[in-house]
Amino acid sequence: MTDTGGAAYVETPPPPALGGLVRAVWSSRAAAGPAAPFRVLPDGCMDLILAWGGGADPELILAGTDPVARMVDHRPGRQRLGLRFRPGCLGALIDCTPRDLLGQSPDAAPLLPQPLRDAARRLLDRPRDARSRQALAAALAGLAETRRRHLPGPALAAALAALDAPALVGPTAAAHGFGQRRFDRAIRRATGLSPRHLARIFRLQRLLAAVMADPTISLAELAVSANFADQPHMTRETRALTGLSTGRLLAELGVRKLQDADPARGAD
Repeated sequence: MTDTGGAAYVETPPPPALGGLVRAVWSSRAAAGPAAPFRVLPDGCMDLILAWGGGADPELILAGTDPVARMVDHRPGRQRLGLRFRPGCLGALIDCTPRDLLGQSPDAAPLLPQPLRDAARRLLDRPRDARSRQALAAALAGLAETRRRHLPGPALAAALAALDAPALVGPTAAAHGFGQRRFDRAIRRATGLSPRHLARIFRLQRLLAAVMADPTISLAELAVSANFADQPHMTRETRALTGLSTGRLLAELGVRKLQDADPARGAD
């Protein structure tokens, strides 16, 4: 999941011991005022989230892989600490399949093995305590070691990483020693999504990375940079995955004003 806004948001690299499991550690705090919905964009990842404050009880949340964007309410003053796992990794550490959690954010406690659940709850009691954070990281590393055979093997991990590049799914599968059907089963088992759908999500994330790196880029140049066939293809895919055209999505993200989305074509 990737938050488009509605809260102060900070993202940092994971501790070195978790680099093979976790893509990023993030934190957010919802602004004061009326609760406002925000758009969570698909990114191919699953997140373990700790939430507290805002006049509500602490929560452990497991955010499943999102096939498309979804709207979520921010409770004013609510704080969150999240671990964004690399595709295929968190599903190997929980007592549930990724496919069962597609687009869902259930209570994580019943789905977490006991050591991880205990460490997460201790951190919820003291969310800023450095030792509690270290204990959670240690619990994750220990669990990964005991469930190593369930984690993506080197070939599947490399194939998942290759899907995050401008290459076709078929050649990616073949290059890493998979037949197409076996590759499809392996990716669905790891993430809940098909390889083609996952590749579409990764391409959307490349679009976002490109425009964040250069907010002045035109939509036509952006389409080429993110490996879409052309600008109309980018518009269709962005709308299918996020519910917004590319120009409107960039305006919602605050990257640029809607009327400035593309001088040649307007808001797309």
